[in-house]
Amino acid sequence: MSEQRRIEFLIGRDGLPQATEWVRRTMLIYRRAVLNRGHFARTHPYRHRFIIAYLEFKRWLRTGSTARPS
Repeated sequence: MSEQRRIEFLIGRDGLPQATEWVRRTMLIYRRAVLNRGHFARTHPYRHRFIIAYLEFKRWLRTGSTARPS
């Protein structure tokens, strides 16, 4: 899970609420990028990577964002 480390870093640095907000913002940015015809995120191989990251963020919001770090 490539995005998990980024999220863990943000939780440690900024706290859970700010990390959660960052995940939500980044999801919107990635989604717009993939749907934008002029953006490189729409091309191979980037499209796949952006979509995988988006899905990891979505999964984390469903499961990880409610867990408290130990």
